[in-house]
Amino acid sequence: MLAVKVDETSADALRSLSDSIRDRAPNMVAVLAMVTPEGKVQFAAACGAEAVKKGAHAGNIVRELAKMCGGGGGGRPDSATAGGRDASQLEKALESVNNLVEN
Repeated sequence: MLAVKVDETSADALRSLSDSIRDRAPNMVAVLAMVTPEGKVQFAAACGAEAVKKGAHAGNIVRELAKMCGGGGGGRPDSATAGGRDASQLEKALESVNNLVEN
């Protein structure tokens, strides 16, 4: 599992990076986050095929993270994005990824 903040990128690049990690590691759950120049939070999550078979769901993960940051979003089990308005909660949200994946 990977949950990290990425600096200086775009939302499209964030999603491409998470999907690239997913494609290379079938058991991986990857959550990437960034703070936009406007001060908003953007999340991208991707779950490899084996992780999805075990119950991981990228859409559910990012939805919960976005809620913690005052936002919303979701998507497919293997790839999803979400956003939030409160960047001050980003670190707390990333720290909760492990618990979200286990549940």
